[in-house]
Amino acid sequence: MAKKRSKKLTFAKNMPPLYHTLPGEEYSHNKSEVLKWLARCSPLIQYIFETIKNKEIVYNPETGKWQGVDYDEED
Repeated sequence: MAKKRSKKLTFAKNMPPLYHTLPGEEYSHNKSEVLKWLARCSPLIQYIFETIKNKEIVYNPETGKWQGVDYDEED
């Protein structure tokens, strides 16, 4: 059975035409117009946060900060 896609991702249906790889250049995530557009989309950012909170990242009420569950200060 296929996993259901979140309806929260439907905002992407309104993305304008953008390059993921700029013409004549090698791919770079830093230059991707698609990734820049997605990074500015608050619905996507909120969806990612809601998906990873309390699983991959946890809140420390003493410090008021979030961090990765596997974060090691010595890294």
